[in-house]
Amino acid sequence: MRKKILLGGLSLLSGLSFLASCGKKGDSVELPTLSVGHVGHDHQLALGVAALKPRVMEEACGIHLKVEKPREVYLMVKGGKAVARIFVRKVGGGSRMPAAMERGEIEVGLGGIAAEVFAIDRGDPFKVLCPLNVDGDFLLVRPDFPAAGWEDFVRAVKKSGRPVKIGYKAPMAVAKLIFERACDAAGLPRAPSGEGKRGGIELVNLQGAANTIPTLKSGAVDGVVINEPVASNAVLKGAGKVICPLSSLPPEGEWVSHPCCSVCATMDAIRGKRALVVDFLKLICAATDWMNAHKEEAARVAHRWTRAPLDVEERSVPGITYLRRAGKAYRRGVYTWFRIMKELGKFQGGLKGLSPEEAFRRTHDLSLLEEASGK
Repeated sequence: MRKKILLGGLSLLSGLSFLASCGKKGDSVELPTLSVGHVGHDHQLALGVAALKPRVMEEACGIHLKVEKPREVYLMVKGGKAVARIFVRKVGGGSRMPAAMERGEIEVGLGGIAAEVFAIDRGDPFKVLCPLNVDGDFLLVRPDFPAAGWEDFVRAVKKSGRPVKIGYKAPMAVAKLIFERACDAAGLPRAPSGEGKRGGIELVNLQGAANTIPTLKSGAVDGVVINEPVASNAVLKGAGKVICPLSSLPPEGEWVSHPCCSVCATMDAIRGKRALVVDFLKLICAATDWMNAHKEEAARVAHRWTRAPLDVEERSVPGITYLRRAGKAYRRGVYTWFRIMKELGKFQGGLKGLSPEEAFRRTHDLSLLEEASGK
């Protein structure tokens, strides 16, 4: 009899335990979710700071992220209570970010604005919500290239008995556009790959930033136009030297605050999860403010988040202009890019023929950022 009672009690306890676990699982499922994609380098460092500095975030904006699975799953905690589950996914740069959004794999993407805008031009229902950074692009050449600045570079190219090969990471990269326009302003002729002119430039598609160092070291290219932290990594590995930041290239003043990375979201997320997206932007804003005030420590956070070498991040992070407002400088940089894309006939969809101001309104929704900023 006692054995039956004992077994019955154990069964009851087991059943209660099972029900309790089901209740916990059910509670977690009921939390709203937001899926966030990122490229994985320090231009989107605000996400890493938000994930790795919960106390700083809580003090700054009253919200923080609690780890459930490092780098992948976080609870968003607000007012001491878990209010949402954030799924984080590294999806890569270029067209891979908007492609993941289009497939429904992520709802919010942190990546290059060029790819986001071209997706919107094609008809994808996205909006740019917030800038993450501007500038941060450089012209690098091999260590033995006879130039120490832009004017030196122009002279060396004009004196060269062969075309000077400059690599770029993707056809629509902002860095490539800036370099092309600077070459035009300097009178350096350009030609398609394999048809470079004597004393001119031959552009080479590197098929991604990862090929920067190998192509420099092998001599396949004479230089590259590339963003951080790739530029710093190449310098520290002895593969190249910096000639100049692309923001300094001619026409003078044209490229200051040129656009780079931003936060983009699907219209479904904006309409259906607006309050949650706004809270996420509050974290991004707070993280950006902290980074700008603590560049040295931010470099250490970048090392932990991106897993890039510490010496690379210590060189890279201080040279990046992190933003959390779409101010005059940001708008001017984006307007310039829109104007040039229009002149080159790059937009063939919904942005075709629009003025820079119209294209900005069509691609951006700053109302969530204003709400997050308390304006």
